[in-house]
Amino acid sequence: MLPPGWIEHRTPTGQPYWYNTVSGQSSWLFPSPLPPLSQQETQPKKKKKQIKKKIPGTNWLFVLTHDGFEFYYDRDTKTSVWEMPEGLKEPMEELKRLEEEEKEKQAKLKQENQAKLAQKEKEDTDDKKRLLEKQEAEQEAKRVKLEQEIVDEKGCNSDEHAAENELEATEMTEEDIMWQLQQMAEAEVEETQTAQTGEEPKKPELPEEECLWQFNQLLAERNVSPFAVYSVEYPKLMTDPRFSLVPHNKQKALFNKYCHELGEKVKNEKKSKKKPEDEYKDLLVSKVTQKMYWDDFRRKYKDDPRFKALTVTKEREALFKDHVKHHLGKKRPKDEYMDLLRDTKDIRPGIRWRDAKKILENDDRYYLIESKTDREDLFRDYLQEMSSK
Repeated sequence: MLPPGWIEHRTPTGQPYWYNTVSGQSSWLFPSPLPPLSQQETQPKKKKKQIKKKIPGTNWLFVLTHDGFEFYYDRDTKTSVWEMPEGLKEPMEELKRLEEEEKEKQAKLKQENQAKLAQKEKEDTDDKKRLLEKQEAEQEAKRVKLEQEIVDEKGCNSDEHAAENELEATEMTEEDIMWQLQQMAEAEVEETQTAQTGEEPKKPELPEEECLWQFNQLLAERNVSPFAVYSVEYPKLMTDPRFSLVPHNKQKALFNKYCHELGEKVKNEKKSKKKPEDEYKDLLVSKVTQKMYWDDFRRKYKDDPRFKALTVTKEREALFKDHVKHHLGKKRPKDEYMDLLRDTKDIRPGIRWRDAKKILENDDRYYLIESKTDREDLFRDYLQEMSSK
């Protein structure tokens, strides 16, 4: 039993769908458990025969499916399209003209037969008249059969019979035409509502932001990946009402935008995610001091997530000692430069700066002080310090 406010409809192919008269929502999924099996249709409707017509002067076929849908089939490329290609406009008009001529020919034949019958009715006896009526009935049956054969087979030559199986293989599936059926279904619901109430049904208008959010939420729930292909995912998404909240001509662009943004997000997350070794080094930089020992550091920060990021104890200790030795043990550039002055025996009171500079330039510590003025000032301070001793 349907919940209150829901009504059931069917598409031209017999596909059921449900419409909520309160919210205006359409759904391909039954809103509550299915009714008892006895209430369901037990015998499927007999499908009409598919009609194929050769388009004059081309390798294309015009196909009318058993569901009443039209498409065009290219026998060279073995592809089908819904919309008529621009180059088939004139050939299709020629096909329609030939069909009209055939109809006129049959109508004229019918009139001639009727005229002959009327003439014979005047000339023949009642027995002959009954015979002629029987002949007319037979002729009418032949005419109906001929017209059907013309509609089904007109313009199809012998090689079309060989291609018939091929056409069956390329016939549009239910998924391929689901969107068209959905549009037709919604139109049918609107007509039903109009007929019942005399007014156009009012559909709830959601803000554009809400429609886009629900559309993206659907893609997230279906786990659409950054590398997903629209044509592959479309049949899986089209039956969800949220997919139709955005215009049909924007669905593909929004789908591709979602995949692109998702890919960028994943890429950025990979870039921002540090290796366990880097996280551990961050802990060393922020917590280790010059006088700290390994056992003290391990005991104090063993519960820190950055400490646990590196699982091998020996590796932790090695990195700790390396950090203390090469990072915390380094002197400042000024101290290194002053050590150079003290280590150079020729630097004594009375030596001129230009002479001292030539000696000091041979040592790398000389260049740790980038400013030339600072180098000379430190040199003179050092000489003054020596003189005062």
